[in-house]
Amino acid sequence: MSEFQFIASNHPLQEVENPYIEFLSINEAIKKGVILPEMLIDDEDLDRDEKILMNVESEERLDEIEIKRDLYYDVENVEAYSSKSHVVELRWRYSDTRAEQLIAYITDHLKTAEEVEIWKVWVDEQTEPSVKSITRDELAIDALRFLGDVGFERPECLRVTKA
Repeated sequence: MSEFQFIASNHPLQEVENPYIEFLSINEAIKKGVILPEMLIDDEDLDRDEKILMNVESEERLDEIEIKRDLYYDVENVEAYSSKSHVVELRWRYSDTRAEQLIAYITDHLKTAEEVEIWKVWVDEQTEPSVKSITRDELAIDALRFLGDVGFERPECLRVTKA
């Protein structure tokens, strides 16, 4: 089983890319001094100019916020909890700094939407969720800490409304 975090709204949600990830071609990686396995360098069937290699400064940067419409898990894991028409997957590792970034994202979204739901569920295991509701003005890091909690008791949702 796996944890799945998603955001749902009745208004389209913006995607967010991890700004620290770049994709390089084999030739670009070699120019940058990236050490590549010989089997990759020697493979004559690979296009050496195609951007197929993910590069990031440090492993920690892989955990930055990404918000994607393309869900990794089946949509039934969303439909079991939310009836909102727009859904994005939240991919990240919780930190207070990233939680502040998520607050800014939610606050910005609530300029055009009335409400947003932030969910933490267990894949393929639907149980009764815990749902808390707050207003945009009450949204603070403490309200999002459940997203970083280790372990899983039951699905949780934070519903944030404009007012």
